[in-house]
Amino acid sequence: MARKRKFTNKHGREILLGGKKRELSFPDLERQKRAGSGRGARLKKALPASWSRQLERVRGIHLAVGLVLVSVISLLFWFFFFVYPSPVGGLNPGPDSSINTSAVEVKATFSRAVEPKEVSIKVDGKDVTADASVKSKSVSAKLGLTDGEHKAEVVLSGGGLMGKRTAQWSFTVDTSPPKLTITNKKVTQEKESDQVDVSFSGKTDKDATVKVQGSDVPVDSNGSFKGKAITNRLDSLKITATDRAGNEANAFIVTQKPPTARGVHVSFYIAASDSDLDKMIGLVERTELNALQIDLKDEYGKIGFDTDNKLAREIGSANDYIELDACVDRIRCKDIYTICRVVTFKDPVLAGARPDLGVKDKYGGPWGKGQWADPYLKEVWDYNIAVAVAAAKAGFNEIQFDYVRFPSDGNTDTCLYPGKDDRSPVEVIDGFLAYAREQLAPYNVFISADLFGLTASDQGDMGIGQSVKAIAERVDYLSPMVYPSHYNPGEYDIKSPEHNPGDTVAASMEDFKKAIKGTSAGLRPWLQDFSLKVPYPPDMVRRQIDAVENAGIDQWLLWDPDCTYSEPALEPASK
Repeated sequence: MARKRKFTNKHGREILLGGKKRELSFPDLERQKRAGSGRGARLKKALPASWSRQLERVRGIHLAVGLVLVSVISLLFWFFFFVYPSPVGGLNPGPDSSINTSAVEVKATFSRAVEPKEVSIKVDGKDVTADASVKSKSVSAKLGLTDGEHKAEVVLSGGGLMGKRTAQWSFTVDTSPPKLTITNKKVTQEKESDQVDVSFSGKTDKDATVKVQGSDVPVDSNGSFKGKAITNRLDSLKITATDRAGNEANAFIVTQKPPTARGVHVSFYIAASDSDLDKMIGLVERTELNALQIDLKDEYGKIGFDTDNKLAREIGSANDYIELDACVDRIRCKDIYTICRVVTFKDPVLAGARPDLGVKDKYGGPWGKGQWADPYLKEVWDYNIAVAVAAAKAGFNEIQFDYVRFPSDGNTDTCLYPGKDDRSPVEVIDGFLAYAREQLAPYNVFISADLFGLTASDQGDMGIGQSVKAIAERVDYLSPMVYPSHYNPGEYDIKSPEHNPGDTVAASMEDFKKAIKGTSAGLRPWLQDFSLKVPYPPDMVRRQIDAVENAGIDQWLLWDPDCTYSEPALEPASK
C-alpha cells in the first residue's frame, strides 16, 4: 500500500490532491508559481478551480490595499506641500527683525487673490483693519510705533479645507543709536613721518558692530572693543558703531597733539586790545602758563567777532571787537594753546530778540528776565555751533562750551520750554554735545565743557542736565568750576570752604576723578583768582593749584572776570 503524504501550512489548511488530503501553505504555492516549473507548477495545475479563484481574490485584495496606500501617500504629499502651507506670507517687518524707524508699514501678502472682507489685521492686540489697505494679494497698515517689541497678526478667513488661516509674528522698533564710548585712547607720532598711530578701546551695545576706516573692529560679548589705526594730525579719527536696526553712533578721536594746558581766561575787550593782549601773552611767557581761553560768545549773548551767521545778523548779536584770524595767529605763533569760550544756553540777546527760542514762564512772559534760550531747540544748537565752527576755522585748538546746561538761580518749576519733548535734561545736553562733536569733527579740534563744581557730589546733575559721566563720554576735557567761594558752609565737612581753598579743591577733585572713571576725558578745573566774600591773595590761589597737582592732575585754568591774575601765585617759566 502506498504511504500517505501530508503537507501542512502554518494555518493548518488542508487540500486534496489525487483523491488524497494534502496541506500546503500559500507562501509555498507562491514560490512554486514564481519558479514556473517543478512541483510548484504541477501543484498549480492540480489545484481545483475554487482554490484558484481564492488565490485570485487574495491577489485582488493585495492590489487594492496597495492602491489605497499609494492614494493615501499621494494625498498626504498634496496636503503637506500644497494645502497645509499658509497662504499668508511676505511678512513685513520680517519676523524677529529690528527696524530703525517709528513710521512702520505692517504688511502681509497672499498666495491667492482675496476679498477685503476675508482679511483682518491687528498690531499689539489692536484691530487696525479699518485703516489698512487691502489689495488683491496683500494687506498693509501704516502706523506710528514707539520703540520696543511689537506683535502683529493677520487673519485670512475663507472656505476650503483649512478655513481660517492666521499669521502671527513679532518685530522690534529701535530708533536709538547704540551706546558708543571711547574709554581709552593714545595718539603716537610715527618716526620720520607726518602720520600718527591711534590706539583706542571702548564700549558699545553687545549686538553692535564697530568700524574704523572701513574695517571691522572685533567686539566681544560684553560690547567691549579695542582697535588701532594710522592717520594724520589734520583729521579726527572716526569710529562708527551700528546696531541690528541700522542705527549709527559715531565717536571721534582728535589727532592733534594733546595739551597739558595751564591757562587763564581772557575777555573780549582784552583780546581786542593789542596792548592788553600783549600783556596776557607776556604773562604766559614769564610763567608756567601755556594757554589762553578767549571769549567769543559771552553770558550776555554777545558774539565778539563779526560773523556772517544769518541769525546773528538778524538779532544784532555780532560785534567786531576781535579780528578773529589775526588774534589766533598772534597767539599761536607764540606756541600758546588756544581755547575759545562759547556760552551756550544763557543768552539774553537771542531770547530777547526771538522769544520763540527762549525759556518762558508758565505765568506768562519770559522766565528769569529772558536770560535763557531753550536747550531743546535745534535752532539754538545750530546758532551756538556756528560760533564754534568759525573759531575752529580760524585755528583755535579747542572749543569750550560754557553754560551748557538748563537754567538755575530761580524758581525753575515755572519754566516752560517751547521745544520740550520726552527727553530728559541730561539727554538734551548729551544730545547737544554729540551733535557739536559731529559738526566740529572736520576741524579736528578738542572739545571741553564747563560744569558746576558740585555736579560730581552727591547732589548729582542738580536738575540742570549736567551728568558728569555722560558729558565726559562726549568731550575731551571737563572743566569743573571748583571755586571755593561757590561752596556752601559745611560742604565736604569743611566749615568754611571759601577760607580753605586747598581742602575744598582737593575734595572736589576726588569726586570728579571717580565720576569720570571709565571714560577717556581729562580733568582741567577752573580755579578761583578773584575775591568774593574773602580776599584771595596769591597764596590762596597757589593752594588750589597745589591741590590739583597733588591729585595727579596736571592741567588747570584760572578765572578772574577782570583778567587781573596773581603772577606771584605762578611758577616762573622754565628756562
